[in-house]
Amino acid sequence: MRGLMIAAGLALSLGATQAQARPLPAGGVTAQEVIEVLQAKGYRAQEDEDGIGDPMIRSATDGVNYNIYFYGCEGARCTSIQFTVAFGMNEPMTLDRINAWNREMRFSRAYLDDEMDPVLEMDVDLERGATTEQLESGIDAWAAGVPAFKTFIDF
Repeated sequence: MRGLMIAAGLALSLGATQAQARPLPAGGVTAQEVIEVLQAKGYRAQEDEDGIGDPMIRSATDGVNYNIYFYGCEGARCTSIQFTVAFGMNEPMTLDRINAWNREMRFSRAYLDDEMDPVLEMDVDLERGATTEQLESGIDAWAAGVPAFKTFIDF
C-alpha cells in the first residue's frame, strides 16, 4: 500500500510539472514570457530596452549579472534570445584560453572584447514555437554554464 501511495504521489507531482509547461506560439517569445519563466525558477528579472529599442532583460546567476537580448522582433514577439555576460579581468585573457573553451563546450561560446576581457554568450532559437519547458532548459543550461566559465577563466 505504501508503494502505491508513493507511486501515486510521484504521478501527481509529474503531472503538476507537465501541467505547468505550456506551448509558446510560433514566432518566438515576448520579454514578459521570459520574465515569467525566470521568476518561476527563482531568478530576478527586470525588463529594459537595448540600444535599438528591442526588449532586454537584466538578471543574475551565481552572483553574476547578465543580460538577455532579443532578436528578430516583430512587435512584442521575438524569434530568438541571447544570454550575455562580460567579465572584467585584471589580466588580459589569451586567445588560446578562450579558444579552448570554444573547442570543449557545446552550448555557449566565448570571445574576447576590445579590452581582452572574456564574454560568454548563448543563443536560444524560438522562432518555430517552443514550450516554457524548453525555455527553462535554456535557462538551466545558462545557469550551469556561467559558474563553469567563471572557474575556467579563474574569475
